[in-house]
Amino acid sequence: MEDNPTDIIIAGLIEALWSTLGEGSFPIWRQVANRFYETIEANGGDMSTYESSLDAIKDYYKSHGTLSEMTYEIKDGEATIKVTGCGFMPIVDEMDEKNIDEEHSCPFFNTSLVAIENISGNMYDWKREKQEYGTCSAHIKKI
Repeated sequence: MEDNPTDIIIAGLIEALWSTLGEGSFPIWRQVANRFYETIEANGGDMSTYESSLDAIKDYYKSHGTLSEMTYEIKDGEATIKVTGCGFMPIVDEMDEKNIDEEHSCPFFNTSLVAIENISGNMYDWKREKQEYGTCSAHIKKI
């Protein structure tokens, strides 16, 4: 991990959450996604359709330099999202080194899930597939 103070603080908080709550920390990631969603919406992001909300989410994260690209495909009320150039890789690497489960911690996929749930009124979950370094995709599906 880099010695960026923000990354160190975030990694320390993640480690503390995981060692205290284990998988019980997953709802905390969900709450973080809700805050991102609310921030994007409050700043004028159009959260009215699947496409407009995912575009607003992509634009938000790109504007903050935390991803290079986010593409998506929507089919039957579910989405497949691909993220490239993940800016959170130093934190992901730290999580890997500490054997902290990364599942359900991705802000890109979690924020997209919250948007899709708000539009559809249904509950969703996602499963990630890692590809090359800094690139992964997830299928957000109804549960």
